[in-house]
Amino acid sequence: MVMEYDMIVKVNTVYIPGINDEHIIEITKRIKELGIYMQNLIPLIPQYKFEEIEPPTPEDVEKKQEELGEVLKQMTHCRRCRADAIGRLEHDVQDKIQL
Repeated sequence: MVMEYDMIVKVNTVYIPGINDEHIIEITKRIKELGIYMQNLIPLIPQYKFEEIEPPTPEDVEKKQEELGEVLKQMTHCRRCRADAIGRLEHDVQDKIQL
């Protein structure tokens, strides 16, 4: 369990209409059981094998977040972040850091 290690953990979940939209609630219930603090629902970016799938609308995402929020805290302020981003939302300091 995550709580044994005194960590705050967020789980990202990609929302793919027609593929996992009905299953996400089960994922949310399970990660709550594991002690996860928050879930971040990420709309599909249609590319590669999923390029023909229409991504969820912002309204679809908001509705799904409300549903999932009944089970587990949802991250609703997400912007599509890069894995190498440094800083806070809207305050990226990547260009100011010499790596």
